[in-house]
Amino acid sequence: MLKDAKRRQLEYSDQTKKRKLQDRPGWMACRGCPANFTPLRNLLEDLQQHATADTRWYLFSYDYELFNLDHGGVESRILTRIKDGRSRDGDDEGTPVELSDMYCIKCGMHAGWQIVSEYGNEPSIYAEKCILLSEW
Repeated sequence: MLKDAKRRQLEYSDQTKKRKLQDRPGWMACRGCPANFTPLRNLLEDLQQHATADTRWYLFSYDYELFNLDHGGVESRILTRIKDGRSRDGDDEGTPVELSDMYCIKCGMHAGWQIVSEYGNEPSIYAEKCILLSEW
């Protein structure tokens, strides 16, 4: 009996934690902890063409109102349009950009990328913006 009660309590705790992570209206938040990154009013575009089976990409302005984020080194990558739900990073048909990985300061989870510079002609992807990840 005690084991069942403890198990139910842990399940309730996990469900409550998930609900709290999802119930933060008005903010783009970390996928791993309760840290808020930026108000949703700064959302510029839902990058549906880059979505995967379990993650969505959102484009935000980088100039102001970003919180709880730390940066990694700058890398050159090619962002490609994804049609089948699988990443094709490195495909020649995409937009070449220099990105800096961004991580949550509180839990260390990968949060997205800061766009450092771009070389392609994709109109929405250019410097002074960032891409943040969210789970479906």
